[in-house]
Amino acid sequence: MVIDMLFFLVTVAGHWHAKKGHAQQVAAARRAAEHLRAAYQTAAAQPLGVLHQRGRRLRRPLLDRQTLVIREAMPDLAERVLAEPDWYALAVTLADAEAAGHDPAALLADAAGRRELGTAEPVSDVLVWRLHRNADLPADTSGTMPVAAAAEAPAQRTPERTSPQPGARRGRG
Repeated sequence: MVIDMLFFLVTVAGHWHAKKGHAQQVAAARRAAEHLRAAYQTAAAQPLGVLHQRGRRLRRPLLDRQTLVIREAMPDLAERVLAEPDWYALAVTLADAEAAGHDPAALLADAAGRRELGTAEPVSDVLVWRLHRNADLPADTSGTMPVAAAAEAPAQRTPERTSPQPGARRGRG
């Protein structure tokens, strides 16, 4: 999240310098943005990977519900986000936010409307971090929230207990 904020500030500074005609500062801001983007990709790989795996384990009804939330909250970007391979991280983040007592559609609409997303690559990653910040979700993505954990758990069959057949001996003695 810190890298995201720094990236935003460098971008704003670059735009300001561009308006003032400061070519060297614009070039420096672009280089800084490239370095921050590389740092972000390195730092975000592990936590986003965990979220992605958790999202892939969501049960179909919850995944379908998160798809509807995305389409409702940001209709202009929904298909772009849903086409991204890592949108599952966003789906599980929405489930975690809901489990924490938030309205996922309202939270997502707010996160999407705060700043532009047209230049974000990928959009779902940016929204994941915005949601984590806005919903005050734990930064440790390996933990699960109660509802999301139940929704992620693979369906397990409990073994049927077998009772002894009538007339069968239970043991010696």
